Amino acid sequence: MTPAPTRYTDPRAHELRAEYLAAFSGEEVPVPVESIAEDLLGLRIEERDLGECSGMLIPSQRLIVVNAAEATNGDVPTRRHRFTIAHELGHWICHALEDVGEEAPTFCRSRDLSEDADRDLEREANVFGAELLMPEAAVRDAWAASRDATDVADRFEVSALAARWRLYSFGLIAEPPAGSRTAN
Repeated sequence: MTPAPTRYTDPRAHELRAEYLAAFSGEEVPVPVESIAEDLLGLRIEERDLGECSGMLIPSQRLIVVNAAEATNGDVPTRRHRFTIAHELGHWICHALEDVGEEAPTFCRSRDLSEDADRDLEREANVFGAELLMPEAAVRDAWAASRDATDVADRFEVSALAARWRLYSFGLIAEPPAGSRTAN
């Protein structure tokens, strides 16, 4: 398995975005994460009641499941929903594709998120998801234009928390976001 990146970037996310833009064109941001999953990669996205879990990937079924309670507000996917899909795409690209020919696991089940779980896999999926939705150069440009984390979140259609973690990871803000340990 490829080790998790040491920086808060992942070239595989850039490659996936570039592949999508070459096939479908359009704006680079906000990243059309649902279309990347469904149209480019042929994955399905379904909503189910997942309790405390935001989402999961079932590679053998080419399926991303998002928590119905977090998934949409009317017909519009929530910002958390977008990050969950990007995170599960991280599991698909970084982990599931490496296990071709084997019984494919399910990622992000309750036991995958427990204290004894492989946190490196979750961290790698978070880094991938953040990089997919919020490419470093575009984040730096958005920050330079406004110096406001809420504006950055709006630009990328992500939660304010995810935007603040991204800004912090690049040293653009000094303090880590309060009240959470992850960007998801």
